[in-house]
Amino acid sequence: MESILIDPDSVHDELIDPDTANKMNMPFDVPGIRAEMERMLSIPKCRDFVKRLLAEVSSKAAPFNKLVAGGDVLKVFDMIMAQEMDLPKLVRACDFDNGADKTLNLNLAIGSLSGKNARIQIGSCRPGTAVTREELKAAYLKSDARMCLHETIHHCGDHVYTDEEFARAVLLMNVSSDKFPVPNTPKEDMRTRYSQYWDAVLKKSYK
Repeated sequence: MESILIDPDSVHDELIDPDTANKMNMPFDVPGIRAEMERMLSIPKCRDFVKRLLAEVSSKAAPFNKLVAGGDVLKVFDMIMAQEMDLPKLVRACDFDNGADKTLNLNLAIGSLSGKNARIQIGSCRPGTAVTREELKAAYLKSDARMCLHETIHHCGDHVYTDEEFARAVLLMNVSSDKFPVPNTPKEDMRTRYSQYWDAVLKKSYK
């Protein structure tokens, strides 16, 4: 399957329309992403929520799925980026040439630190109106950092913690006013709904 993303160097418009922006394979600003993650985690509400969430999940996880680096999210992010592998540690959804998941066009925690193949897949960013390249870079940085925070929290489990584990932890913590997601059909894939449930609380914690 070939990548459907656009090389940013092939776009020369002064203003980039939302549809084109959403298809651009924008490079990742790793230092900028880490700095923004650090800023979000410096907010007491965010720091405390993540600490409580990981404590709750790790206490109920399988014995082999231990908490990595004591739940220090920035250290876990650094561990992901320090791995030696042929594929990039951060990859855009649909960038199949660089190992994006071919079944799910979603933000994902791919592999695991235990397997020494932990990666993060991040979707594209679609601005609400036409933007300059600098404005688009800023929008991507903000979006990428938020998604990297979410996916790095998954990688805080040595074998990855799941969205269901996080969602059930949030329910037990009684920190969400949203209705807990339940399947509409016996075979419904609940990953996205579980993800949205606990991510809504995460987003509120750093805003």
